[in-house]
Amino acid sequence: MRVKVTVSVIFTAALIAGCGSGGDAKSNPGPPQASQGSPSAERSRTQPPPDASSGPLSADRLEAAALSGTVDNFQIADWPARSHGGSRAEPTACQPVENMRIADPAPAPKAIVGKVAYATSGPSVGSATTIGLMAYDQSGAERILSGLHASLEKCTSYDGGVPARTAVQAVAAPDAGDDALAFQLNSEGKSQPDLIAVVRTGATVVLFITASGTGAPAELPDNLVTAQINKLERITGERP
Repeated sequence: MRVKVTVSVIFTAALIAGCGSGGDAKSNPGPPQASQGSPSAERSRTQPPPDASSGPLSADRLEAAALSGTVDNFQIADWPARSHGGSRAEPTACQPVENMRIADPAPAPKAIVGKVAYATSGPSVGSATTIGLMAYDQSGAERILSGLHASLEKCTSYDGGVPARTAVQAVAAPDAGDDALAFQLNSEGKSQPDLIAVVRTGATVVLFITASGTGAPAELPDNLVTAQINKLERITGERP
């Protein structure tokens, strides 16, 4: 079983490592290190300022909002979300989908933090989920989701990004955040599709990419999504 988890993690994490965010995110090549300092400095890092949900989170606060350690049946590890340029999708209606597959959305986030969650037990064992937290202002975050919604209405398959043609199918979105969507990507030659979900909470967009290492279809772990969005909303002040 350890081999299956490792294979899945390498594949899933490569989706972000192969191509990450452009623009402002290039100045944040990996998850920021936790700041050291006095208790008052730590409180300022984790406690939301007024209207925190409408403006972009700083790199430190984005890192504070990300899951870490062990969460339920998942072991969380850092994964550097580096920018290596984008890729082109044909037809162009599918470009927002491809952008999210490689964690290179347009507009680019102000900062991005990457994590990978290894499922060590339970129904998700053998899979891994890459998590990307992306900081925007409110209008930028809303444009990301609206662009994806519009893309999924038109995009059924496309070429570009991966060697084989990729089929796209919208699926039920997670019940989380202010806006959310989900879709499957199935490239020719693959036995099972990968599952991508995108959730917006305030001005932050959270990307989840799940790949199965067991041969079974990838399923988005609801408890992982809930844990991540709840922690983010505590940091932004949207949740007590």
